[in-house]
Amino acid sequence: MRNTLIKVGVTGYFVSSEQNKNGWVKGVPGQQFSMFSYDFVESILSSKALPTLMPIVPKKFIKEQLRLIDALVLAGGEDVHPKYYETEHVNQEYKDTSFERDEYEIELIRQALDIGIPILFICRGMQLLNIVQNGTLYGDIASEISTKIKHLTVENRSKAVHDVVLKEDHFVSSLIGNTINVNSIHHQSIKHLGENLEIVGKSRDGIVEVITFKDREDIIAVQWHPEMMYQESGHAKSIFNWLIDKADANQKSKGGL
Repeated sequence: MRNTLIKVGVTGYFVSSEQNKNGWVKGVPGQQFSMFSYDFVESILSSKALPTLMPIVPKKFIKEQLRLIDALVLAGGEDVHPKYYETEHVNQEYKDTSFERDEYEIELIRQALDIGIPILFICRGMQLLNIVQNGTLYGDIASEISTKIKHLTVENRSKAVHDVVLKEDHFVSSLIGNTINVNSIHHQSIKHLGENLEIVGKSRDGIVEVITFKDREDIIAVQWHPEMMYQESGHAKSIFNWLIDKADANQKSKGGL
């Protein structure tokens, strides 16, 4: 039984003044915003923990941000800019990227890994973890890989669209199963695996869907969106419960009440 309320940090979008120049988001034209998916709020609350939103801050404050939380979720979002994983096209213009978010989350990941809190990486988050570990990405699955699976399916965010087959006798498969059915809302994916990472699950066309660290059981990275499947999916609930149980155990091991 948990003795304290676990606080789970969640990353989100940064909407710049240029993106909101006409006031299409909220507020007045030019006003900047941090935005977070409410699916995370509901999933974390349903798992008996408290969501703590992580807006982009200067890097010197990240250490203090991390002191406020017991676990971390790196959420999905924009494409990761190719300058972080290739050199061929770094000078091209990419509209669906966020320099501010990329820079902040890369440093956030590095510091969070160092302090040893449990982390769940989702979609873009998994891709950033791979980059932090010196891996690379496919910039666009549809143009770089031959597959019949439609990995970018946005019509129904909670609908399962393809299988993921996981490595047997692994802590992740013991948690969620050897074969699961997941939603899919991405067009980038892991190409070359980063250092000290392990591939635990793939879709049937070979796209990497689950990775972990070789020597840690408090980190899971998935390519799908369990927060969007939480209401219907047992494996989505298991992932969030795992995160919060790991945070609780970590807190108790440090002498927390």
